Amino acid sequence: MAAVQEGYGSGAAQAEGRFTIVGLGGWYFAVPLERSAGSMEAVSLTRVPMAPEAVMGLTHIQGRILTVLDLRHLLGLEIEASPRRFLLVDDEEEQVGLVVDTVEDIVLVAPLDLDSIEVELPPGVRANASGFFRWRGNPVVNLSVERLLK
Repeated sequence: MAAVQEGYGSGAAQAEGRFTIVGLGGWYFAVPLERSAGSMEAVSLTRVPMAPEAVMGLTHIQGRILTVLDLRHLLGLEIEASPRRFLLVDDEEEQVGLVVDTVEDIVLVAPLDLDSIEVELPPGVRANASGFFRWRGNPVVNLSVERLLK
């Protein structure tokens, strides 16, 4: 696990925590490690008729049914046809899979408030973000799992 906090502007720092960094569509996002339950290669999904657009489908993993959500759709990013990896995230009552391109790292950081981020965030990203930090020279947006999975 890397301890990271590169030259990051003048915003107020939040409490230090551990985060899983994922890559998606040229962006980097972070999910609190306590909400991350691992990752897996994308597998075939069973479509769910009349499900919300963000629901890509269901799969069976370790004796449980896993609902897989399209993170791009939840964040309002450009949709891509084929999922690559699933980040397993603990919701309040179940575990869900979020489609991501890559799982990059686990880091210990004190994120900053969004007001000090130096890049323009798409509206869907900003609505689900709780802070940011820099990792390997790139901004990483912390996602609020609670808001994302409402």
